[in-house]
Amino acid sequence: MIKGNQKKSGQKRVLIAAGSLLGVGALAVAAAFTDFANLNLGNGTGGGIGGGDNTFNIMVVGTDTQGVPVPGTWQEADTAEGVDIALVGADTITPGDTISVDIPVLNDSPKLAADLSLTLGDVPGKASDTDYASQLRYTVTVDGTDVTTNATQSAVNALGLTQIAATADSNVKIAVTLLDQGSAAANNALQGKSAFVQAQFKAESSSS
Repeated sequence: MIKGNQKKSGQKRVLIAAGSLLGVGALAVAAAFTDFANLNLGNGTGGGIGGGDNTFNIMVVGTDTQGVPVPGTWQEADTAEGVDIALVGADTITPGDTISVDIPVLNDSPKLAADLSLTLGDVPGKASDTDYASQLRYTVTVDGTDVTTNATQSAVNALGLTQIAATADSNVKIAVTLLDQGSAAANNALQGKSAFVQAQFKAESSSS
């Protein structure tokens, strides 16, 4: 009988000990502190990454039905075919003459600056007379400052023009000179010939 009681007492002590360990574990969990921090990656004022005010768009001066520039109006002109713009005197230019057109360019982005460049290419679907085109020279001016003078069409290739701040515009003037050939006979040889040239403006976004 004594041995039986001792066995039961031993079992109680084991159970009590196990219960004590469980109690310590419960206290440890209850004593743990927690906290967290969440950061929204974006522009710092509620916006996300991309979208919103990082849109980028370049526009050129609007033109009427005759291709005449209309200051204060804007158009995309973002097709391969392009939009016609009138150079006064283009159809009556003779050797030694210079004609020109002012082309305002707008950076329509609310946040991004634009690095503007110009290439003089060929109008899609039309063919220039090689001899006539080789006698044309181009002077490009941005906001009153010459960027290049008396350059051939091929020389005006990805010509860096200017950086336009966000929401700002610049005036690009393109002047075209038909060279005097030095003699009446040589000048007369250019009669009836023409060139089809496209002013291709390109812009790359910049953060400054």
